[in-house]
Amino acid sequence: MPSRLSIVGCLLLAAFPLGSDAAPKPPATRTALVIGNAKYEAAVGPLRNTGNDAKTVAKTLRDLGFAVIEKHDLTRDQFLRAVVEFRATLANAEVGLFYYAGHGISVAGSNYLLPVKSGYTSEGADDVTLRLLAETKLFNVEQAVADMKSAGALCNLVILDACRTTAVARTGRTRDAADAGGLSEMKPPAGSLIAFATDAGQTALDGDGTNGLYTEELLKNLRTPGLTVEQVFKRTRAGVLERSKGGQIPAEYSRLVGDDIFLAGPAPSAPLAALPVTEPETPAPVPAPAPVRSIPAPVPSLKEISKLAASGKARECVEALQQLAQSKGPGDYATEPLETLLDRVKEDLKETTTASPKVEAAAATCELVLQALRECLPPDHAKKILFTAKALNRRGDALLLLGRAKEALDAYNAAQPLAPDDAYILYNRGRAYQALGETEKARADFTAIADEKFKSFGAKKLAREALVKLN
Repeated sequence: MPSRLSIVGCLLLAAFPLGSDAAPKPPATRTALVIGNAKYEAAVGPLRNTGNDAKTVAKTLRDLGFAVIEKHDLTRDQFLRAVVEFRATLANAEVGLFYYAGHGISVAGSNYLLPVKSGYTSEGADDVTLRLLAETKLFNVEQAVADMKSAGALCNLVILDACRTTAVARTGRTRDAADAGGLSEMKPPAGSLIAFATDAGQTALDGDGTNGLYTEELLKNLRTPGLTVEQVFKRTRAGVLERSKGGQIPAEYSRLVGDDIFLAGPAPSAPLAALPVTEPETPAPVPAPAPVRSIPAPVPSLKEISKLAASGKARECVEALQQLAQSKGPGDYATEPLETLLDRVKEDLKETTTASPKVEAAAATCELVLQALRECLPPDHAKKILFTAKALNRRGDALLLLGRAKEALDAYNAAQPLAPDDAYILYNRGRAYQALGETEKARADFTAIADEKFKSFGAKKLAREALVKLN
């Protein structure tokens, strides 16, 4: 599967104010604005799948009962007019949904969507100038969020299939622009959920067909009856994680409240089997059964979770952390057990030179840790990025031992932007290139480790030895 060199971000913001049973309820209306920008000027880079993504999303939403305003390749003025048109449809709507596919960047901590023919460039501009340029030439995501919140819809959804950009060369298969910082996280208010197609610094895959990987999986689950909003994104994450072999890990942060929302409707009831018509018999009196009370499963203690991590029971540990997160919300409590699992992986892989069941288990543990990081650590936790880089790097090490060099390379490529000063990740990526026969790329990584910004003497020594073998 070809890899996008950028990071595609997706955000869902859903607000659910409480209503009154006594007041008359408004008609259950759903309305959406869907924008796909693809025909960018050469300086920004045209996109391959964004137009198709927007068309498919628009059709799916219409099938789900949405009145859809669909727009393509908008300039900034057209962008602003489309949002004004959309805002007029939101009063008393059951659901308002904004979807955008195209370029997106972060400037001074705010997220901006790139219209076509914007004339925006970051070359030679300082931070103040960049912010002014962004406000006058781009579209601030916060404007869409604010407009929707004040317009009166009961549930507001904003989905951004836009990039967290990298400094890589731009092609028709990437969704990146000039800035390397990527989109900034937007914390959800109460009653909201924020979902990202891939976490900060990670590579997002473009998919083998006409849609991006994340949007393709998202659409599949949006169409499934009986799934709540949370289940849609959980299944989407699982699908993307599986298809990308761990290279792309969607994330979501939820503060949803109130009743469940089923975008595709509830699951259909199973039909009752026809029964033969017989003469009813007078039943014998039966004592009334004792009432059965549902007893919720006990929430595991942190001590129990730590014991699971220390004993290497990764799946049980992560499942317990997820249960605790559902009860308490994401928190610092997940730090110690996740670090213990990562340390065990490091020990299991140390001095290992061949594939084995232990290596397979190490790769699986890293994948479980990555999933737990998404759900159990707060988005702004100080160690979240570091742990993510470690888990990706060690997963790459395991995959390389298992002979899955291409998947290992994807893992290293995802880890490197998260920890750009970690020489071992660069060295490991060089090993993956070497295993794939891409000698010049391997040589470039080994040579780069000689840079003075890298302080690890161990990695420098390994890189020098690898260069000698290449020469």
